[in-house]
Amino acid sequence: MKEEVIDQKQGNGYDKIIKENMDAALPAIMENVLSLDISESIEIPDDIQYTKERKPDVLKKITDRNNNEYVLHIEWQSQNDKNMVYRMAEYAVMLYRKYRLPVKQYVIFVGNNGVKMITEIKHENLKFRYKIIDFKKFDYKLFLNAEDPAIKVFAILGNFEKDGDEKAVENIYNEVRRADTEGLTGKKHYNQLRVLVQLRNEKINLKFNNMISTSSFYKVEKDAHYLIGKEQGLEEGKGIGIEQGIEKGKEEEKRETAIRMKNLGFEAESIAKSLNISVRNVKKLQSEIKDQ
Repeated sequence: MKEEVIDQKQGNGYDKIIKENMDAALPAIMENVLSLDISESIEIPDDIQYTKERKPDVLKKITDRNNNEYVLHIEWQSQNDKNMVYRMAEYAVMLYRKYRLPVKQYVIFVGNNGVKMITEIKHENLKFRYKIIDFKKFDYKLFLNAEDPAIKVFAILGNFEKDGDEKAVENIYNEVRRADTEGLTGKKHYNQLRVLVQLRNEKINLKFNNMISTSSFYKVEKDAHYLIGKEQGLEEGKGIGIEQGIEKGKEEEKRETAIRMKNLGFEAESIAKSLNISVRNVKKLQSEIKDQ
């Protein structure tokens, strides 16, 4: 099976979203994903520098319901890394050296392919273990039903089995757009959703792109060509005007949708698949935009 590759630009995009939303999302993730029983969570510095400098994604000092204290370390991972177990072991030793507390470590995997990373080191003088959590095993509604849209966006990384891909994508799309509108946050979380959906497979990305083209953009029934054609057709007592108007309307709809998807950052290949047009025509539209 071909190994999944996340390019640097995309990786930076999702890393940024994780950091922006983590304060709001972490309590839900600790409870629903990690199943941790926490009474207190305190931020601790994320710079661990001895011979190396490493910045963990999440680092907290935790007190549980039984007053046990430990360091919680979480890493988000979008692709399999054969060196992950050694990275986590390095973190563990440095954290234990600095805080002298037990260290609980989790890697939350959000990639498309199954988890292939080893989680244990067993040598004569070294034994180490951390836990991997596959985010796709958790029902997306655990996150979509949250009040905070910063948590809702994580639904796109969840499990869609109960509702199916199409219904789940539609629910997530509509709910995040609604939350942005009601929260007066512009398109902040919708734009975050656009980045996170790229961590899913091509099928889900295509459904998401189709959702954009059919649910929130240009509607053919409102297009001037369609209305004029309909009026002419009625006057002439023929269906030709309506048919021509509809076709012109559809062409204009695709053009407007392609332009908007391009402005939102979608690649030409994704736009072409979503609108069922050739990549050549998409690039032609992009050239027209530049000339305007």
